[in-house]
Amino acid sequence: MRQGYRVSEVSAVLRETGAEVRAQAVPDGDQYAVVLPLDQLRHLAARTGDVADLWMHLTPDQRETQDATASAPRDPVRLGKFTTTEREAAATSTTGSRERVVVTQKGNLSLSFGEQTRRKFQVTVGERRSAGSVPIYDIEVRCGDRPAVDVRVVAVARESEGRYLFHGTLVHLPEEGRADQGRWVQSVSITVDLEDLAARIDDRVELLDLYVEVEDADGRVQTSRIKSQPGDREVAWGPVSLGGDVLQVVPHTTFRGGNRSLRVERMGADVYRAIRRWSRLARWLPLVRPILGIWLVGELPYKAQDNGYHLFRWIRQSHPRRRAYYVIDGDAPDLRRLEGLGNVVLRNSREHVRVAFLASRLVGTHHAEYLLPSRDPRTIAGARGVRVFLRHGISGTKNMVANYGRFAPGFSTDRFHVSSDREREVAIKEFGYRPAQVRVTGLPRFDQLLAPSDRPPSGILVIPTWREWLVHRDSFETSAYRDQWQAFLSHPQLAELMRGGLRVTFILHPNMRHFADMFHAPGVQILKQGEVDVQTLLRDHAALITDYSSVAFDFALQRRPVAYFQFDQEKFFGPHGTHLDLEQELPGPIVNDVDTLVDEVRHTAGTGFAVRSEYADRAARLVRYHDRRNCERVAASVRSAGGPVVQWWRLQDRRRAGGDHASDPAP
Repeated sequence: MRQGYRVSEVSAVLRETGAEVRAQAVPDGDQYAVVLPLDQLRHLAARTGDVADLWMHLTPDQRETQDATASAPRDPVRLGKFTTTEREAAATSTTGSRERVVVTQKGNLSLSFGEQTRRKFQVTVGERRSAGSVPIYDIEVRCGDRPAVDVRVVAVARESEGRYLFHGTLVHLPEEGRADQGRWVQSVSITVDLEDLAARIDDRVELLDLYVEVEDADGRVQTSRIKSQPGDREVAWGPVSLGGDVLQVVPHTTFRGGNRSLRVERMGADVYRAIRRWSRLARWLPLVRPILGIWLVGELPYKAQDNGYHLFRWIRQSHPRRRAYYVIDGDAPDLRRLEGLGNVVLRNSREHVRVAFLASRLVGTHHAEYLLPSRDPRTIAGARGVRVFLRHGISGTKNMVANYGRFAPGFSTDRFHVSSDREREVAIKEFGYRPAQVRVTGLPRFDQLLAPSDRPPSGILVIPTWREWLVHRDSFETSAYRDQWQAFLSHPQLAELMRGGLRVTFILHPNMRHFADMFHAPGVQILKQGEVDVQTLLRDHAALITDYSSVAFDFALQRRPVAYFQFDQEKFFGPHGTHLDLEQELPGPIVNDVDTLVDEVRHTAGTGFAVRSEYADRAARLVRYHDRRNCERVAASVRSAGGPVVQWWRLQDRRRAGGDHASDPAP
């Protein structure tokens, strides 16, 4: 209370109408009692959901001043922001009605009438480990208008949408609430029981996203992602025995959102023991790696159709004595493509463990960790082969520094391959790589892409790329992404073209392959990644439609027409932007609505799928080499990628990154 003043009245002012109701403040020792006429306020409320802000009216306290004219009455002051605010004895809402006492964001008190938007719960999460390395989440929940009745940690399987819930006992913290302007403050500690998770989880689940759900008394649920915090450890949780198998969970941080996710790893007990055994030998392995000369090549675990496959096939056919191995899932459809080549190791086998730890080169299209039997940092640190990044496309359309930059969290490479001098400049100036780390070679898959075809191409291939914010079915189903592509595939004029003989093939990015069943269009062939070789699709079709995918660059190199459907350009690029002047450098026109895209398809089909000269010229500038010797150049680069300088680079990068470059193997 302001010195020299007393509270004479408290008023409630409705926000919608400005109507005001006052009540006298009756002194009671050093406190005041005020009774507000709720019936009158209800009558004055403009609508259900109106809010009345509470104000104190102050007048000079005659007990503290002899001169009544010395101080004039003050302007009203908002009721709130007290050092302590007691609300334990007050009901959240009045009996039989929907009025509630609310603490505003600024710490003031208001009255809320009827059904209105509830205030968000403020949720903070901390992660720690028990003595047995069991993860425990300490969660605090604050809210200005109501308490929570349940708080739970939920692990959601990214593809199957399976939900695994973990609960704890919610504790009310009245002292903290009094010191926070009367907000409700509660806490809970929730243990993620790995044995319970292992017993319930589907065998196919490999990736879980972590959420906190807060539920109130009305059954409303607020959901938020658990964020990774500085200092969070990414050492594996577990292991848990499952019969003859072992399950462990490796936490990781998503590259843009900074969200906490979990990789579920299953392997035979003998494989787990082999990993531990080779990890203990890791310090001695640098002595034998150069002698053995093993290269481990791969892509995503279920694939053998991109740059890794084409390089491996060339090595096995041109240099069969080279100790090059390819790693792939034992149940991957692409496994049949590797038949007859030899040196194929099945993921999470003991042979895989041996080759991964002994390999002097880890050659992949994505993170090198995809080639390893575990993402546990102890395994990553033990498999110290030189990391060679083949890439899985020409860069430029989207700024991928956060994914594959020299200091991108969770990514590291010692050799970085590009296809043009301009791309090399981007890799050095924007991605941050040393000039000696970047090689202009072209991509291995170009050798097959540019090979003579035994039949003419036909039809249109549609390959949109993925969206990092669309990982679960509920958000995907209601997204503009699905609506826009579905509207195109089912467009009446496109259907008319198909009745006239036009072939249309639609295939999603690998990260969205599990959403393929959510598209339906009569006459359109809808494929899933892994069902067919994308290179074959590129060679067999006469035109391509994408949004931002780098496959457009591959396709344009064949001197065929490309169109870009970019209806969400601002959201897709976000603050990171692009490496290109899209209007001047992309090898095809950009459209942003379905009708214009269909018109472009009609025009292109009407010209016999001829490519315009300006776009053909742009495509020619995408690569330095217009030949079929890309595999040869890449293999030579892989061979020269080692040496003592690599260890020096790694040491420098760890120091610059503050010693927290998790996937950078120790020298």
